[in-house]
Amino acid sequence: MSTRIQTGFRHESVVSVGWMVGASPIIGTLIWLVALAILRPALTDRVWAEAILMFAALVLFPLAMRLVAIDHTLADLRLRRVIDRLQLPSALLLGAALLQDTGPLAATLALPWLLTLGLTAALGLRRFPRRPSWLSPEACVDLSLVYLVVGGAWAVLDRAGMRPLDFQPVIVLLTAIHFHYAGFLLPLLTGLAVARFGRGMQRLVACGVLAGVPLVAIGITTTQLGFSPLGESLAACWLAAATCLAAGLHLRLAWDFRWPRSARALWGSAGAALLASMGLAAAYGLRAYLPLAWLDIPTMRAWHGTANSLGFALPAVLGWLIATFSSRSLHSADAAP
Repeated sequence: MSTRIQTGFRHESVVSVGWMVGASPIIGTLIWLVALAILRPALTDRVWAEAILMFAALVLFPLAMRLVAIDHTLADLRLRRVIDRLQLPSALLLGAALLQDTGPLAATLALPWLLTLGLTAALGLRRFPRRPSWLSPEACVDLSLVYLVVGGAWAVLDRAGMRPLDFQPVIVLLTAIHFHYAGFLLPLLTGLAVARFGRGMQRLVACGVLAGVPLVAIGITTTQLGFSPLGESLAACWLAAATCLAAGLHLRLAWDFRWPRSARALWGSAGAALLASMGLAAAYGLRAYLPLAWLDIPTMRAWHGTANSLGFALPAVLGWLIATFSSRSLHSADAAP
């Protein structure tokens, strides 16, 4: 990528930000900030966890979907159009559901968000068979769309007040959050980053992330069923190690001067936040074997959740939007007479 991208984008970034992100995430951000100002949750409160979930639905999901390449088939284009139209109203209904007491009304309000994510998963399943390997960067993106629907299902369970396998209510909510971030955003962003490296690195990181997300869910489930916590600990360490590799890729890209300066700064901060966050995740996964009484769920909500959402996901997504937009601008300029 030439210097032309860096200098050209510097003048276009401010005036083009609306085109780059679209109207939906801007509206979602304003609504989220107003709600945050009204509720003023402490970082250790359950309300903050709900705010993190809403940040994914209102802001990060529509931003990240702009990074998913559009396959030029009529069915895929129509499906993308429906998802785009449903995203904001269904996310707002999810927010309304979180303001209600658990029960049939709250669960019903959350169902449109599950529908939106179900269509997103259908898009991923349509695209996935076209990939040469399930460990390819494109497959990472496709499977992130599929994993996300699990988060929507657990959000409905949370709002219904249901407790599968007698999980605590907070675990039901955190599972929904886990699949919005570790299940959706992490594989998607990993796929974008790992595409810039060799095939060996692609397979290593893709396998680690794609397998790590369900392994953690399985490990937590086996612990809940009364089995040894070793499975949960190993799964947490597996995902933490793979995620640290993904963070390292973003840090390496931050030092690649072929990319726009603003994108590199965002990737650098995202990679550093992700490293810190996954250090906490690995430690929490080993809590059965280490003296870490201070590292409880409220503490993880405050530090791990905040680092993942505002420290990693948001700057990483914005960095890739800037890089993608600058690349398109360069191609358009080169194609001009």
